[in-house]
Amino acid sequence: MTERKVVLVDDEEDIVLYLQTALEDAGFVALTASNAAEGLELIRRETPDVVCLDILMPGESGLSLYQRMRGDDQLKGIPVLISSALNVSKELGDITYSILPDGTEVPEPDGVVEKPVTAEQFVAAVTKLIRNGNAD
Repeated sequence: MTERKVVLVDDEEDIVLYLQTALEDAGFVALTASNAAEGLELIRRETPDVVCLDILMPGESGLSLYQRMRGDDQLKGIPVLISSALNVSKELGDITYSILPDGTEVPEPDGVVEKPVTAEQFVAAVTKLIRNGNAD
């Protein structure tokens, strides 16, 4: 199996370290960004197998970054896992009605985990997205 890259975009350093360690212990390459602008640059440069986004971040939110990814031909096929301490189902309901520049609705993310999440739950969610997104 080739190395699988996961980009974590979250502004909480302790959570990033926890999730990064869990992913690396499970054999993934975990790359991190602390805000949406950094995250978008990292995602474009690395073309990861999965992107994990926190919803609440200073400046641009994770949901906004998610919408931008889904509207970008280069990035729209990358599986996205949303993680947040917010009521994720309510927040996702808000983006269901968002429209991309081409007039299409923003699809739901590929996966959702609510914080606090255990290392095992998080790794399992990432692994599931990789299995669903890749035939190898």
